[in-house]
Amino acid sequence: MFVAQQAARSRVVRATFVVACLIPCAWLACCAIWRRTSAHRDGVLLEWGAVIGMRLSAESIDHIRPGVLRLRGLIVHDDHGGAVVQLPLLEVEAAGSELRVRLPGVSCPPAAAAVIASLGRRWLDEPARFGGNVVIDVARLDVGTQPSEGIAGRGGVRVECVGTEGGRAIRLRAEPETDEGIVVQSLAGDVVDTRRIAVRGAVTTPLPVAVVAAILDWPALAQAVGAEAALAGSIDAHVGANGWQGAFGGVLEGIDLAALTTPLPWRVTGNARLSIDECRMVAGRVASVRARLMTGAGSLEQEGLEHLVSSLGCRPGPGLRQMPRGSDIDFVRSDMAVAIDDRGLRITGVEGSGIVMSSGGVLLEPPVAGVSLDRVARALSPATPLAVPATPISGWFLSRFPFPQGPAETRR
Repeated sequence: MFVAQQAARSRVVRATFVVACLIPCAWLACCAIWRRTSAHRDGVLLEWGAVIGMRLSAESIDHIRPGVLRLRGLIVHDDHGGAVVQLPLLEVEAAGSELRVRLPGVSCPPAAAAVIASLGRRWLDEPARFGGNVVIDVARLDVGTQPSEGIAGRGGVRVECVGTEGGRAIRLRAEPETDEGIVVQSLAGDVVDTRRIAVRGAVTTPLPVAVVAAILDWPALAQAVGAEAALAGSIDAHVGANGWQGAFGGVLEGIDLAALTTPLPWRVTGNARLSIDECRMVAGRVASVRARLMTGAGSLEQEGLEHLVSSLGCRPGPGLRQMPRGSDIDFVRSDMAVAIDDRGLRITGVEGSGIVMSSGGVLLEPPVAGVSLDRVARALSPATPLAVPATPISGWFLSRFPFPQGPAETRR
């Protein structure tokens, strides 16, 4: 009897051991092995790629603790298979409805910036596709025109993608936290089934214009000001069905005047700095601008000087000498205050009476009166009897800036 009871107890213990210990251990071992296979890695990347709409590849995926993945050598590919975003290392942690992503360093050339901006727009526009909040912490950020081999320490950034009562928002702020940061918020529009994007914040560390143009999907901006230009500034505005409305300000430095004047019928060389005190926009058109334009040494074609005198009313200075058409006139610097509103364009000197100076004296003095913007467009067009806009740049100018409401010329 006791032998039978002992045998029964042994069978129960063995069965319990198999069910409670051996099978779970074997299951965990199989899961651990499976998670290290390329099939599991490819499955995870395929799932994530379907969400963001781009193909992903990675060297490895490690489950370092429950709910936390570590990816090495993650690459985001474009439609042709090229690598547009490369992340050597990142950690992804799922915490309830929130996803946390940590990156030790990111290199962000224009191509990568365009992809990141596109994902941000999708997150704002498609809440059903991108559910939950996302917080991204980047320890070091390198923003430039070329991807760098190492990450240049320019401080970190935190990106918070969160839902709000009226829509969704993306907040970017510098780390450690300062006044530098941008908030982009998707809001319901004034008309049914429309929306507005509100943008506010400031960037005090200049960003390459090539990167800014990629984020805005505005390649003409980078082409116009040159590869070395950089932008910093502030914004409090929104864009909707009627275009941009709000206020902007900032500094655009390193402007290549040769690139800027490529579409013009006359050429200028040198570098410039544009400081915008305030630019106000209403319904997609510029309502008013107050700015200061400064340049270093450069040259201006004789025909350009003639346009500035005949079309804008600038006055020849004592240092101006008549040169053959097509000649380049050297200048040592230029400095002028510019104001544009519905009264037209007004140019004033900042230091003394001159706005363009040469080694021999003042080349140009400011106009004594304001100039209507159709005359500015004329200055941007070839010297022909054809009506403006006669060039793409003059047409763009007239489509964005205000027309004068009063006489063609008004006194300051």
